[in-house]
Amino acid sequence: MQIFRPYVDWRRSASALDSLRLGKQRVEAKQVLNVILRRVGLIKDGLRGWLNHPIVLMYYNDGKPYVDDVVGMFEACVQEWRGRGNQSLINLSDIQPLLVKVEKTSGTPITHIHEIEYRRILLMKNPAHYLKAFRQDEIEEVLETDPVMISGINSWLFNDMKVYKRFVKKVRKML
Repeated sequence: MQIFRPYVDWRRSASALDSLRLGKQRVEAKQVLNVILRRVGLIKDGLRGWLNHPIVLMYYNDGKPYVDDVVGMFEACVQEWRGRGNQSLINLSDIQPLLVKVEKTSGTPITHIHEIEYRRILLMKNPAHYLKAFRQDEIEEVLETDPVMISGINSWLFNDMKVYKRFVKKVRKML
């Protein structure tokens, strides 16, 4: 489960994503919202999956979730998906009445460090796309900084830093 946020701004994040990830983001954002609704007790279907996933916990915010932030990202992804000529049948109409009942926190849990780490993993997943999608200074910031572990976002990267260092060399040659 992941909500890729290379930028705090929802539209900018959605427009930067490659089509594979963009399509999945609509589903994943809705999944996060469903899990938040389970955690606060508004959905009682007995499902327990993802309740303690780090991304869910980040947006859950100790019981005062960043619901509007996830909804904003969901809507930006749907809009971008349609803007690319795709049909989107996924929506929030089934959970909207429940979302308004949640005691929310405004804002976002996403910081500049999150943006950098999301750019880092996106570059690793699809360098051909993201070398064009991100500005040169954003790419340099990724390449010139050491990764910062954020649970649920990039933990896997720290399993083999040699692979990451080889990737950095490869990307530098591509620039």
